Amino acid sequence: MKKFLSILLVPALSLSALAQKFQAEALLSKPDGEYFRAWIIAGTKTAIRYKMAKVAAGFKDAKVTDFATIYLMDPPEFSAAIDLFEGRKYKEAQEKFAEVKAASEPIAKLKDNYHTLSAYYELECMRKLGDYEGLATALQSFIKEPLSRDYQLRQLDLYVMWDAVRTKSWDRLVIIASERDNEILPGDQRAQVAYCKGLALDNLDRGREALIAYGVAVTADSGASEQITQQAALNALGIYFKDEEVQTAIRNWGTEDENKNSPGYTRLIEAGALAKMYEQFLTVGKPLTGDYKTLLKYSEST
Repeated sequence: MKKFLSILLVPALSLSALAQKFQAEALLSKPDGEYFRAWIIAGTKTAIRYKMAKVAAGFKDAKVTDFATIYLMDPPEFSAAIDLFEGRKYKEAQEKFAEVKAASEPIAKLKDNYHTLSAYYELECMRKLGDYEGLATALQSFIKEPLSRDYQLRQLDLYVMWDAVRTKSWDRLVIIASERDNEILPGDQRAQVAYCKGLALDNLDRGREALIAYGVAVTADSGASEQITQQAALNALGIYFKDEEVQTAIRNWGTEDENKNSPGYTRLIEAGALAKMYEQFLTVGKPLTGDYKTLLKYSEST
């Protein structure tokens, strides 16, 4: 029976195994509680081929259903790419993930494999770099079935918003983002939804509504989504500065015509507070300049 199983698995596994010298360290556990370390050299949705030692010459074939869990250990190259990603070096990380993706193709159909995970992080690098054309192209060939983590699957759904940003489909984007207003989302994904909604409203000349959405984007994950937080704050400052009532409050500041009860004065104080917050926490790579920098001087304590 074991020999027969091996014969059945050969067509599915041998091509991947011969494609390149590859092995993925893994922990395998069986339903009876037995577990052991192995090195998987090829895999499909239903079967794996593995070695019992890293330098072993022989291999074994087994069905995926023979195991309670197949836990793939992080390869060093993937960990290095994650370090670059978390260090906000997205271009370098994207290149490293592409290398891991190519090397891990023999296990591309296993659950949460590093071929698919690397492809996912490539998408995230593109999003963070603002490469929405590249993201749209890469999504066409991305196969999500091996992914199991809710966060990652939800992020794939959120790419619909970013594609609407790419095509400047502002009315559609307001609808898509608004549908998620009442969902419970992690901070960074809430920031994405709020930013995209704010961007759409901004481009539809609905500035007051956009300010609310941008405010959520700035605060949703305490600024951890650096590009979104930074751009949302800058966009909000632009709305404030273009506001005619805010401009009136600027002209009247410190004069006998100053009206601290006017909506324009209130929004000017809000703009000053946002500018100061930006100056203190968000200036990396994009310091305030020009008109936006002048907003720093407006506060109730002045």
